[in-house]
Amino acid sequence: MKKVLILALMTFLLAGLSLPTMAEEPIKIGIVTSMSGPLEYYGIMQTRGFELGIEYATGGTNEVLGRPIEILIEDSGGDPGTGVTRARELIERHDVHFLQGTANSAVALAIQDVSLEYERIFMVAPAAADSITGANWNRYTFRTGSTTTQDALTGGVYAARELGDEFVIFAPDNAWGRDTEKAWRSAIEGEGGSIKNVLFVPPDTSDFTPYLLRLLSDNPDGAVVAWAGAGGIQLFDQIDEYHLYDHMAITSGFGDIPALQAMGYSIVGAQGMMKYFYPLPDNEINDWLVDAYMERYDSPPDLFVPDAFAAAQALVKAIETAGTIDTDTLIETMRGMEFDTPKGPMVFRPEDHQALQAMYVVEMQEVEGFDFPVPVLLQEMSPEEVAPPITVEQ
Repeated sequence: MKKVLILALMTFLLAGLSLPTMAEEPIKIGIVTSMSGPLEYYGIMQTRGFELGIEYATGGTNEVLGRPIEILIEDSGGDPGTGVTRARELIERHDVHFLQGTANSAVALAIQDVSLEYERIFMVAPAAADSITGANWNRYTFRTGSTTTQDALTGGVYAARELGDEFVIFAPDNAWGRDTEKAWRSAIEGEGGSIKNVLFVPPDTSDFTPYLLRLLSDNPDGAVVAWAGAGGIQLFDQIDEYHLYDHMAITSGFGDIPALQAMGYSIVGAQGMMKYFYPLPDNEINDWLVDAYMERYDSPPDLFVPDAFAAAQALVKAIETAGTIDTDTLIETMRGMEFDTPKGPMVFRPEDHQALQAMYVVEMQEVEGFDFPVPVLLQEMSPEEVAPPITVEQ
C-alpha cells in the first residue's frame, strides 16, 4: 500500500500539478441584510461598501493569508425571523467563518444570538441600535457603524447649545427609533434642554399629517426628526407642506442623498449631525472610495457605504495581524485595534467592541453643481468627544 501511495504522489508531482492545501480554501463571509423591502437601499450601500472594503484592504487581490475571500449575500427582507434563518443557513450549509450585517437593527439583534450559538464573529454595520453593543452585546459582536448615542452626542448636544431649550422627538416606533429617542433625550437634557413630547410613529406610515399637526400644537423650540427607510420622502414633503420650518428649528441626523433630495431647498440653513457625506472626510482612503465607487456605480458613495467598508478593512487587518482565522485569537486581536477608514482612524473599544469614530455637524447649503441641499461642515467631532457610555456588564 505504501508503494502505491508513493507512486501516486510521484505521478502527481511529475505531471506538474500542485497538491491542494488548506491555504487555498476560501475564507467565507456571510452577509445578511435588506436586499428587498423598505431598507433595500441601505442593504445595497452596505454590500457595495463591504465588497469595496475587501478590495481596498487586500490591494485588489481579494485574498488574505493566501486564501481567497468569498462573500455570500442573503436577503432578510428586514424581518428578524428571516434574518436568523438566513444566518443559520450561511453557517450550516455554507460553513461561513464570519457574519456581517445588517441594514435593520432588529435583524442585527436577532442574529447576535446566532453568532453566540455558533461562535462566529459578527461584524455589525450599519445597524445603529445602542443595545447591539449594549444590553444585547456578546463577545462575538464588533461594530464599525455608529450608534444612536454617537449620533445623539453629535446632534443633540449641538441642538441644545444652539437651537433652543424645548424639543419634541419624532421617531419610528421600532427598536432603532426607541434607542434614538433615549439617546437624543439624554444628550439634550445633559446640556440643560428639555423634551416636551415624544411622537412615536408606525414605521410603515405614509401619511404623517396627524403626527405633524400634533407637533405643531406642541409648539417646541425645535424638533428632532429621526427617520429611516420608507416614508422619508413623504415625511419631509409634508414637513415642508405644513411650513414647520417657519415655526421651529428642525434638526436631525441628516440621511442619505435621496432623503436630501426629498427634503429640498426649503431646509437650506438647517443644522444637524451627519454620519457621512462623501466630500466631508479629507483622507486618501475616502478619496479612493469615492473614485472607485463613482467608476463602478456611476454615483458617489452614500451614507452607509463607509460603515461596511470599514468592517471589511477591520476584518482583513485582524486576520493579517493574527495570522489566523481562529475566532478567539481574532477577538483578542481586535480588542483595542486601531485601523484607518474613509472616516479617518477608528478603534474598537475593548469593553464593548464599539468602533469610536469621528462625526460631523453640518449646515445645509445650496451649492453649485448639486441638485439638492448639501451638508457643509461646521464642526468635526472627534471619536473621543462622541464616545458613547459603556453599558455592557464587565
